[in-house]
Amino acid sequence: MVVGFIALVLPSYIFASDNTKIKITGQVLENNQPIKGASIVIVGTTKGAISETDGSFVLEVERSKAYKLKVYAIGYQPKEIEYIPENERSQNDLTVRLTPQVNSLADVRVKSNARKAGSVNAVYLAQKNNSGISDGISADVIKKSPDKNTGDVLKRVSGASIQDNKFVIIRGLNERYNTAMLNNAILPSTEPDKRAFAFDIIPASIVDNIVIYKSATPELPGDFAGGAIKITSKEFPTTRLSELSLSIGYNSNTTFKKFNTDGVKGKYDFLGFLDNTRAIPQDYNQNKSNFSNLSAEEKIKITKEFPNDFGYHQVANSLPNLSIAYTNGNTRFLSDSKRLGYIYSIGYGVSRQVADWTVKNFDNNKNILDSIQTEEFTQKYNLNALVNFTYAFNPRNNISWKNLFNNTFASSVGKRNGATYGGGNPYYISAQGKVQQNGIFNSVLGGKNELNEANKIDWNISYSLTYRNEPDERILNLVQKNDGSYFRKVNNENSPVIQDAGRVYSKNHEHLLGATANYTFNFDLLGHTQELKLGAAEYIRFKNVEINALGYATTTIYGAEVPAPINNPFDVFNKENIDQYGLTVANIGNNSVSYKGNARNDAAYAMLNNKFSDKLKLAWGARLENYDQKVTLISGQTVAHNTNLDVLPSCVFTYAVSSKSNIRLGASQSVNRPEFRELVDKNIYDYSTDYIYKGSSDLVRSKNTNADLRYEYFPSSGEIISISVFYKYFKNPIEQINQGNSVLTYQNAQEAKLIGGELEIRKKLDFFNNDLFNHLIAYANLSYVDGNIKLQGFKSNSLMQGQSPYIINAGINYAKNNFSVNILYNRIGPRLAFRGQGQNGMNIYERPRDVLDGQISKKFLKNKRLELKLTISDILAQPIAWYSKFGTDVNNHSKRFGYNKSTDEIIRQYRLGSTSTLSIKYNF
Repeated sequence: MVVGFIALVLPSYIFASDNTKIKITGQVLENNQPIKGASIVIVGTTKGAISETDGSFVLEVERSKAYKLKVYAIGYQPKEIEYIPENERSQNDLTVRLTPQVNSLADVRVKSNARKAGSVNAVYLAQKNNSGISDGISADVIKKSPDKNTGDVLKRVSGASIQDNKFVIIRGLNERYNTAMLNNAILPSTEPDKRAFAFDIIPASIVDNIVIYKSATPELPGDFAGGAIKITSKEFPTTRLSELSLSIGYNSNTTFKKFNTDGVKGKYDFLGFLDNTRAIPQDYNQNKSNFSNLSAEEKIKITKEFPNDFGYHQVANSLPNLSIAYTNGNTRFLSDSKRLGYIYSIGYGVSRQVADWTVKNFDNNKNILDSIQTEEFTQKYNLNALVNFTYAFNPRNNISWKNLFNNTFASSVGKRNGATYGGGNPYYISAQGKVQQNGIFNSVLGGKNELNEANKIDWNISYSLTYRNEPDERILNLVQKNDGSYFRKVNNENSPVIQDAGRVYSKNHEHLLGATANYTFNFDLLGHTQELKLGAAEYIRFKNVEINALGYATTTIYGAEVPAPINNPFDVFNKENIDQYGLTVANIGNNSVSYKGNARNDAAYAMLNNKFSDKLKLAWGARLENYDQKVTLISGQTVAHNTNLDVLPSCVFTYAVSSKSNIRLGASQSVNRPEFRELVDKNIYDYSTDYIYKGSSDLVRSKNTNADLRYEYFPSSGEIISISVFYKYFKNPIEQINQGNSVLTYQNAQEAKLIGGELEIRKKLDFFNNDLFNHLIAYANLSYVDGNIKLQGFKSNSLMQGQSPYIINAGINYAKNNFSVNILYNRIGPRLAFRGQGQNGMNIYERPRDVLDGQISKKFLKNKRLELKLTISDILAQPIAWYSKFGTDVNNHSKRFGYNKSTDEIIRQYRLGSTSTLSIKYNF
């Protein structure tokens, strides 16, 4: 919010346009490959530019005046171009192609479209020239998809899928094996109960490109085995940008249908920020450390200060979802070589969501224990802002400051009916009310400095904050009597139950400070230019978690059965009942998870990019990481202190079969470290899934060995055909396991192995030489994984927990005359969500689902300033489901077992419906 405000109030004269001048943008290429360091000079002047890593350049010239440009680079034949720039709205973009052969060249007039920074061409060019093995997606592909956040975008990348609509799975490995980076700075975990980054908190609209590095190189963080996900936010535009967009959405589950809330509303809810409306009462906060020693009268008095706001009530039917965003940017030339560019974006959205949950629990003999139906109503508000500045001293030296803020606020109500089998009163109703404020702020200050042709330095200093605030989550479960009335039985103060009647107040904040520096030295050897890279990085994390879990109890020793009012059953904790039954809140020690986590990672690396011939390259080196992690309870007790010094070697051979194809062979070592929360042996209850999450202080870090072989072919601009095979070995992999009784915790397995393959194709269909096919692009990627795991002395014919045996992504795009149609498909194989352990543990799988999305867009008006876009997300709206398999040994189950309706049981399932969105964007 603050950074967005700063951009809005910038003095207008700083970026005021000079109407007599205009910008020329372009790219210098050889056979569709970028040429870095080419000089572009206006003949007869000293004015010019130097092409950047992707071959791009920008010049400022006078409007409607003829120019002759000379373009030259070492080893290439110079080229002169006659050019007349038109007006600001015209495509003043050049593609200059140089050739290393010496021949007679006539002056030519060039007229074509330049490759934009966030284009699919740029991503594939970078992918072809990267030292490591990578896959990516660009801004222009994102625009053609219905994806609203980065989590949705990532499932389009080869070998990637999404879990819980926000966590990325790469090569079948679950979220804990991935590292997230934004603008070259590592991002902290967003989750209070596991090692993961929720990619749904980064809007897709601010993304320029995403690259997933699947093989480790020394310059990348050492803590990943699936992928290092590098997100780059939008850079400043080379020409003036001013866009306003408005979106209206319809959801089949929610829009124009009934909706319920808990009636609690703060003054700033609509902006997505909390006030003191839901804060824990001050008297309890002041006495919480000594609350159990207070007199019964004092406890009862303080308990009355907690608002009696359990339950739900119906409000007006849901209106369509609404979002609005504005983006502005420009570049100002301060002199022939100095320029200052900026871009800012601010967006706001309001939406509702209804999810229908079904929860069932069974024993090992397939006897049903309980059955639950829940409607979950969620009101969401989102506020996001991006502000980026870049100052170029000259074409070889610049400094940038990039800022991202995103805040999501969700107020939800759970409305539940259930039945418990096995005696007593089986039927019950339940309600939950909570609010969750999630957010991220990321700021990166960095620079690139080319001291000369041989010596280069790049650096950054970063700060990231992720937070999750959940004040006053309320849960109340009422049991039905034979006469239809309800009651709540509460225990004494020593044994309150959070699932029966409780309130939870939680705060989860993590700060991450980082600094990196990289030095590159180029030298000649064996007749080719070699590259030496040296670098250092330091990251310091501070995590603060405070959870106060309170259960309702009675001051009497034998407990009490409290009747619920007939007209309003959830009014059970009214002041009259509190007095009559001696009710009090009581701290639930095993659920009150308050701790501090500190970690420091010091890293250094050395890397050589050797070129032995025009065809053979080798990138090799090692990374040294010294990691120190400590977790301390609020009482001062240290529950875990881990220190590791790891040397992580890696190498990637690249053989250029031709100018369009490579064969790569890579090997590396990496690590996977336990997250703070995973080391804390305390409970967190999740109402939606009815699971209890618990940590384990015995966890140790996993050491991983990786091998990759890939063939990649780039037929033409924006096209790729690649096939990969990979092998991974894990020592002490960390698994999330099911111990029975709905308890999920963590443990180290002894070892795991996997082998897999990937196939990716993106191809224009113009070889059919038909007007329809000339404008079609088809793309698909397929991943398959096999493997086994050894734990507690048993070798299991199973994939690791969270792995998918296969992932399928496919799509087709039609684009002609500013009209575009895009159809996308995604499917993942059945994956082991939670591994069963112990006598009561059961293997729990996530069921595959088909996800089909579509989009139609059209540009209108002069210069195509107006764009209309209709998207339909999750057209099939299949349920998201988990199931248990019966009659299989939890230590030796088959990974190939999909869902069998006749023998398996769905234990968790919910539906979100499909969403249709109409978007209008106008470029001023």
